Amino acid sequence: MNRLVPVFAVAVFALAGCSGSETADPAAPGTAGGTAAASPAPSAITIAAAPELSEEQKQEFLRALKDVDAGVAANQAQAISVGIQVCEKILASPDDPMTFAQFAGEQLSLDPLKAEGFVVAVSSWCTPE
Repeated sequence: MNRLVPVFAVAVFALAGCSGSETADPAAPGTAGGTAAASPAPSAITIAAAPELSEEQKQEFLRALKDVDAGVAANQAQAISVGIQVCEKILASPDDPMTFAQFAGEQLSLDPLKAEGFVVAVSSWCTPE
């Protein structure tokens, strides 16, 4: 225990020495008193929201899913929820269709062919502009 006290004191002293000078120029950029204080950069990633499905679109989507997998179509809430997530992925990155099917397959426990069918059903109401 007695050996830890000096080590701790040295560590605190070293950190205090690294924290900067108390005589820093208050107008220097990046200091608390400066006008150009550092701020976090805005995120370049924007996730587009899926369009709101009309009742007709929901029914059409669920009918299309019956041809893909009747079990998925039976769980309407899950199918619509995953469909919205797939749509958001389509809107965020429309050039990567394999990811959409892979995501749908993982979420719904579908084989790759059925997962692709799910994405086709989603794309009937979700199209990037």
